[in-house]
Amino acid sequence: MTLHVGICGAGIGGVLAAIAIARAGAQVTVLEAAAELGEIGAGIQMTPNAARLLKKYGVDKAIGENLVSFEELNMRRKDGTPVGYTPISRVENALGQPWWLVHRHHLHTGLVDVARASGCTILTASRVTSLDYQSSHDGKVTVSTEAGAQHTFDLLVGADGVNSVVRKAIFPSIAPAPPTGNCAYRAIVPYAEIRKHAELRPLVEKLTMEVWMGHDAYIISYPISAGKDFNMVLSHHRDPPVHQVQEIDMQELRDEYKDFDPRIKKIVDMIPSAQRWPLLYVGPLESWCSPKKNVVLIGVSPACILFSHILKTFSLTMPTQDAAHAMTNHMAQGAATSMEDGAFLATCLKHHIQSPTSLPLADALSVYEQGRMPKAALKQQVSFMNGAIWHLPDGPAQQARDRAMSPELKNEPLLRSPNLYGDPRTVLEVYGYDAEAHAEEEVAAFLKKPGMMDRKTGVEKVQADKVMNWFLDDEQKFRPKL
Repeated sequence: MTLHVGICGAGIGGVLAAIAIARAGAQVTVLEAAAELGEIGAGIQMTPNAARLLKKYGVDKAIGENLVSFEELNMRRKDGTPVGYTPISRVENALGQPWWLVHRHHLHTGLVDVARASGCTILTASRVTSLDYQSSHDGKVTVSTEAGAQHTFDLLVGADGVNSVVRKAIFPSIAPAPPTGNCAYRAIVPYAEIRKHAELRPLVEKLTMEVWMGHDAYIISYPISAGKDFNMVLSHHRDPPVHQVQEIDMQELRDEYKDFDPRIKKIVDMIPSAQRWPLLYVGPLESWCSPKKNVVLIGVSPACILFSHILKTFSLTMPTQDAAHAMTNHMAQGAATSMEDGAFLATCLKHHIQSPTSLPLADALSVYEQGRMPKAALKQQVSFMNGAIWHLPDGPAQQARDRAMSPELKNEPLLRSPNLYGDPRTVLEVYGYDAEAHAEEEVAAFLKKPGMMDRKTGVEKVQADKVMNWFLDDEQKFRPKL
C-alpha cells in the first residue's frame, strides 16, 4: 500500500521534503496557500550541509550558474580593519562539498522543477484552514482548505511557517516571539553600480563574503545571481523588540551605519528601499509530532513573518518558513536546517515504506524526533552565539575576539577560532553534517541492527565515518566485518 504524505507549505523546506519523500517511495501532495509559486526576497547561503542535498537530488543542475561559488570570507571591524579570514576552499576541501550563494527565487524555482519531475503534486491556492488528526480510526489526517476542498493523508507534514496552522493545531499554546531586539534589513545592489566607483572596486574585484562587526549591528555581504548582485544583510537592534515587519525611513537605515567603513557605507547609501524584519524564535518544543504520530513538523528558515504583508499583496510563496525551530540568521542555518529535516524524515519514511512491520510509521517519526530535535536546538544556540560574537561592543571582549582570530590573517589554520564560519569544530559539527547518514545511523540503532561494530578491531561504523572514512575513497572506506 502506498504511503500518501501531505505537505502543508511549498517553501524551501517543504519542497525539498517533497522531493526527498517522493524519492523514498511515497505519494506526495503539497498544499500551498499562495495563488502562484515564486519566492521573493534576497540572498541565501547554501552551506555545505545544504549543498550536499542540492547535489543529491539534482537541484544544483536545475539552478545552474545562479549557484554562486566564492573565494574567501573576510571578517572586519566595523571601520573595515581586517581581523579574520577563511579561504572557502579550505572548508570545501575538508568537507568534500561546495559552499554556494543563491537568490531565494532561483533556489525555489530549482526545487519546484525537481519536485514536479519527481512526481510531486503541488496545489496552489490551497490555504489550509483546519485539520482533523484525532477522530479517524485508521490514523489518517483530513485537511480542509480555504477553497472548500478536503484532502486525506496517511501523514501530514507541517512546513507552513513560523505562524504555522499545523503547529497551532497540535500545539496551540506555542507562539513565535523575538528573543531579543535583533532585527535585520535585507538589500541588493547590482555589482555594476558598485564598480562605477574606483574606491569600491577592491571590495568587488573578486567574489567574496565580507562581514563588518560592530556593537549591536553588523553587515554581511556576498554575491548572488551569477555574481551580478551584491547581497547584504544588515543586523541591528531595537528596544522594545519588534514583532512585525516595519516600513522605515531610509535615512534611519543610513544613519544606523554612519560610523561603518566608508566603503560599505557608500554601498548602503545606494539601497533604494528596505523594511525592518524582526528575527523570531520558536522552540525548543517538547515534540514535533501529534500524539497519534500522524502529523509532524519540519522547519524552514527564520522569521517567515518578515515578508508576509508583501506576499499577501502579490500572492507569492513565503520566502522563509519555520514551523518547528525558527532561529536567528547569524549562522545561515535556518533554511539549511529545514532541508536537513526533510531529508532526515524521508530516510526514516523510506525504511517504513520498505518494511512497515519492522518500522511502523509511529516509530519512524519517533526516530526522526529523537535524531533531529537535539540537532536543531544546537543550531539555535550556535546561531545565538555567533550573533553575540559579531555584536560585541568595543572593549576587552572585542579585543580578545580579534586577537584570537588574528592568526587567520596570515592564513594560519587554527584549532579554534571565534570566526565560527571557519572554526574547525563548528564547521565539522554544523557544515559537515550529513542528515541522511545520521538518519541511517538512528534507524539502525533503533532497529538494533548488527554489524555496527567490527569484531576484530572494535571500531564502530559511526566513529569510523567521523575519523577515517572522510578521507578514503568508497572502495577504501572502513566497513565492519562480522
